[in-house]
Amino acid sequence: MSNSPSIKAQVRLRFKNVNNQTMSVIRSLSVTVKKSSYTQKSLENVLAVLDPESGELVTLSGKCADVDAEIPSHLGVSQAILDNVIFCHQEDSNWPLSENNVLKKKFDEIFASTKYTNVLDSIKTIKKDNVQEIKTLEASLQYMRQNKEKADEVSYRISAIHQIQLNCVNEDHGLTSGFIFPLQVRVLLTQNIEKANRHQEQIEYLEAENQQCDDDIKGLTDRITDLQTIENTLKRYLENRKEALANIDEMEGTFELYSQSDSELKDMQYNHELSVKTADQERSKHEILKQKAVTAVANLLSSVNSKQLKVAELKATLDTNKKKQVERDIFMCELAKDYSIEGLDTPPPFVSSDVSNFVARMEAIIQHDKKELENLKSGHKTREKEIQSQLSDKKARSDVSLTLKSKAEKEILTARLKLQQLEQDLIKYETTEEDIRDTEEQLTKQKAQLLQLKSSDPGLESLESKKRGKEADIQAFEDDLSILSDKSAAQFKHAGSQAKLTLLKNKHSERDEKIRAALSENYDTLQSVLEATPSAETAESRLRPVLKSKENAVKASKDALEQCKRERSNLDIRIESVRSQIRKYEATLSENESKINAQCGEESFLTVLAAKDDEVSEKRKEQDSFSGVADMYQRFISMTEKKHACPLCSRGFDAALEAQFMAKLQKIVDRAQKDDGQELEALEAELKSLQSLNSVWDAAENLRSTELPALRVQLTQLEQENKSAADALEVADMEFAAVTEELEDLRRLVNVAKELAELSKANTTDSTSIKELEMELLSAGSTQSVEEIQAESVIMKQKVEAARRELAQIQREIATLTRDIQQKEKSIQMLNQSHNELLNKRQLKTQLLEQVAETKTSIRNRSADLEQQVAENQSVVPDVQRLEEELELFVATAQKKERGAQDEVADLETNFQKVQMYNKDLERVNARSVMTELSKLEAETETLQEEVQQHTDKVNATEKQMQALQEQLSEFKNLKHTIEDNLRYRRYKERVKELDAQIAEASSKMSGNAKERYSQQLNRLNGRKLNQSKEHAELTGELRQLKEQTEEHERSLQGEYKDAVQKYHEGMINYKTMELASQDLDKYMKALQSAIVEYHSMKMEELNKSIKELWTNTYQGTDIDTIAIRSDQEGLRANQSYSYKVVMIQRGRELEMRGRCSAGQKVLASIIIRLALAESFSLNCGILALDEPTTNLDEANVRQLARSLRLIIDSHRQQSNFQLIVITHDEDFLRMLNLSEYVDWYYRVQKNAEQHSTIAKLRVTEV
Repeated sequence: MSNSPSIKAQVRLRFKNVNNQTMSVIRSLSVTVKKSSYTQKSLENVLAVLDPESGELVTLSGKCADVDAEIPSHLGVSQAILDNVIFCHQEDSNWPLSENNVLKKKFDEIFASTKYTNVLDSIKTIKKDNVQEIKTLEASLQYMRQNKEKADEVSYRISAIHQIQLNCVNEDHGLTSGFIFPLQVRVLLTQNIEKANRHQEQIEYLEAENQQCDDDIKGLTDRITDLQTIENTLKRYLENRKEALANIDEMEGTFELYSQSDSELKDMQYNHELSVKTADQERSKHEILKQKAVTAVANLLSSVNSKQLKVAELKATLDTNKKKQVERDIFMCELAKDYSIEGLDTPPPFVSSDVSNFVARMEAIIQHDKKELENLKSGHKTREKEIQSQLSDKKARSDVSLTLKSKAEKEILTARLKLQQLEQDLIKYETTEEDIRDTEEQLTKQKAQLLQLKSSDPGLESLESKKRGKEADIQAFEDDLSILSDKSAAQFKHAGSQAKLTLLKNKHSERDEKIRAALSENYDTLQSVLEATPSAETAESRLRPVLKSKENAVKASKDALEQCKRERSNLDIRIESVRSQIRKYEATLSENESKINAQCGEESFLTVLAAKDDEVSEKRKEQDSFSGVADMYQRFISMTEKKHACPLCSRGFDAALEAQFMAKLQKIVDRAQKDDGQELEALEAELKSLQSLNSVWDAAENLRSTELPALRVQLTQLEQENKSAADALEVADMEFAAVTEELEDLRRLVNVAKELAELSKANTTDSTSIKELEMELLSAGSTQSVEEIQAESVIMKQKVEAARRELAQIQREIATLTRDIQQKEKSIQMLNQSHNELLNKRQLKTQLLEQVAETKTSIRNRSADLEQQVAENQSVVPDVQRLEEELELFVATAQKKERGAQDEVADLETNFQKVQMYNKDLERVNARSVMTELSKLEAETETLQEEVQQHTDKVNATEKQMQALQEQLSEFKNLKHTIEDNLRYRRYKERVKELDAQIAEASSKMSGNAKERYSQQLNRLNGRKLNQSKEHAELTGELRQLKEQTEEHERSLQGEYKDAVQKYHEGMINYKTMELASQDLDKYMKALQSAIVEYHSMKMEELNKSIKELWTNTYQGTDIDTIAIRSDQEGLRANQSYSYKVVMIQRGRELEMRGRCSAGQKVLASIIIRLALAESFSLNCGILALDEPTTNLDEANVRQLARSLRLIIDSHRQQSNFQLIVITHDEDFLRMLNLSEYVDWYYRVQKNAEQHSTIAKLRVTEV
């Protein structure tokens, strides 16, 4: 609306909270305009509180809390009351007469029914969970009681076993702590302990033997490994000696042998290297000189090329300059001919003076043509302005005429509309003198009827007297009823004994029913167990021996099951021991195979070892051959460097081909020297690694072929025995489960029999008490029975009810008479109002007739003015059209002439600029200076070419010197190779001597059959260790079985029966606590239900009372006596809710108001219900806002509504927090409220001339 992309606003509200503290709410908003929508968002919400005593200001931001949720608590009302009662928009103000589901939702929110219903549901859910929990706890308690009994029994057994263990060292196995156990138990436990001690000593002996075997096995394995290492070393020495001898044989005859010593050969080698280094340095110096000369030649050649390019550029510039001068002279001749320019008498080429004269004449011609063009444009503009001036005058006269014509038409239209409205108002205020006289006659008649009603018989005073008499009768009847109640209380002196007797009989019957039900439910089972007809008194005593017998059977079955478990456990231990040994051997085998596979892969170890041995031998031979090849190719290189030709065919090479051939030979030599020793060393290392795995391979073969197969056979036998033991254990387990289940059923029957005995005993005791009470009541007598007194009380209550009905009838007659008098008074008031309105209409009609005459006169005057302006405008239109055509034709002609002149000037200027461009290009190049520079560059180029030739000669001389040095270096290298061959030959000789000594030393360490002897001892030790392991596993299993009885009892106490006594006590406490909590929840639920019903009934009664008072004082019609809100219960009492409807009462009959009332009645009823709700639910917040309360109300009801609001204001004006807010367009309604008695100001919202809303604070007296 404001043409701004974003608008910010702020809303402020100030009020006093329930603690009488001043509070302010500030809400900042913004609205942003997007392409097709508006976006509103809250910027900040602030709640401020001012303490009246301390003056401290406390603020709460919307970033810290929900301000919307805080405000209702400070106002002292719920959100539902704020939305539906206090602040209710006009669109929602009629919600009391909406659909049933909407109405129910509104009243449920007002009464907060959902909150209490949720509380009831929560209590019911908790109670239901508690009942289920009680059942679970009861079952758990029974189970924990059984566990407690079993735990006590197991604890007793463990204590007995520990006591025997403490005293088993005595000869007579006596007990020192006072425990008394059966003799068989003591003997059995003592034997088990002695057997366990023997087994433990034997196990310790076997473990020591196993450790000794392990040490012996480790020593033998180390010895076998050492022998294998020595054998491998001897083989390697023999191979190395063989390779050294082969190398010596290959080298003999391939080089010249020197007689000098090794030191002299090394000195020769050192001196030779110095000579090579000196020659190489000299060659490097020549290479540097050559490079410098080549660089100088390249630089000089670059300078020569640059000079030659500049010479070519200068020659091209001179040629271009001559061509442009010729073109310019030809163009000047053409222009002189076209524009008749004089001064070019001589033929081309022209000199500079001829060119200057020509340019000056062309400039003069251009200036002359431009001046003529400006004169032409000036004349055209002057004529165009003259025509425009004439046209403007004519148009101005036409516009004035049109403006006056439009104004006159608008004034005529306005006057006609006003005349039409006045005629309609005349129809509305049409009245006659006859209507006024009829109204006066009706008024007189109604006043007479009112006087007759007030003096009728019976009158109000007579009815009030009857009312007081009936009230006195009711009081007397109630006094008699009180006397009868006292008599009834005296008669009920012995009512306690009667109630006690009834209670005892009821309990006796209940017990009999329980006994019959229990016997019926368990009859078949009891009869089969007892083999006789069961009875409640003797069932328990007869079941006890059967239970004892069954417990002994369970104990025997359990002992058999434990024996099977011990046998199974012994076999499991032996199987696990064998499996552990197999896993250990398999791990050792896998580790050995992994070591072998890491070296051999998938191939056989022996095959790989033999192959690797052969490969090393071959490699040694190949190494020797490569050494000879390297020497041969080195000599080829020396020969090629000397002769510059192939050493075999003597074919000559050019420089490039020779370099390529030399590089190829050098590459072969490098590869031979590189492969000389590295690859052989790698192969020898691999062979040594494989030879170290001989002992590993032997151990793996022993495990694979001997040890593991024997252990697997033993494991198969043990698993078959274990399977048989498992079958026997399963049979024993099933037998134990069956007898245990029978024992549990029997125990349940014993509990049932015990309960039956207790019920029978209680019935016997109650029978005695019943007989005593019956005798006591027979001895007590009375002159009047309780029933007679109760009958007399009923008659008296009927009299009270009849008197109350008569009193209600009298009250209805009083109300009817009062209502008739009020209706007559209301009719008289309405007739007075109608009479005044008729008089006002008659006066207004006279005024309207005068305005109609004035309006018709104005229309005639403005019509004459309109005709005059139309005629004047028609006379001016032809002149305007003629001037517009003349102006258009002149403008087109002038533009055509100006364009022709402009084109001529433009062509002349273009040619002139072209001549000037030629002159500038020619002036830019000076031919004389260009010729001078060209001669200079040619001389410099010749000098540079001479210097290039000199440097080229230097390069050729340097290359010849470098070639001589290269030949000298080749001779030095040949001598070097010969010296190296002599030194290597001597090293091979020394290596053979060293290897002979090492072979002799290794042979002395090897003995004939030591390795085989050690292997046999190792196999015997492994077999001995395996037998000891088997015996150790058997003894360990038996010892474990001996200890399992005590451990099983202790595990049961730590597992299944852990803290059984404590858990039983805790379970009993939880059971009783949950039982009491369930009873308390039941009480709470019933109390809350009663309180909700009572609160709802009280509030509905209070609400309907307020509605009745407001309706009677406000509504002026006679068709509805009053209205009320009815609520009906839905559902059962435990989960009840209410449905609501608004009813209207007519002559004692109720009809639902929705759909049967007029719009005015609907509005009035909604306002009255909201007022009543505010009275009942808004005691802490005395604010009520009415938005357009008079919508759809006729004048009489508006007047009565105003009167009712005044009464409400008068009754609440002493209330400090009372505030009534009325939003309305009806100013008459405001005047009816007599606001000057209550307030001084009011606020008016209206739009200003810019259509912006404004708020003005005005005095009430201005309404």
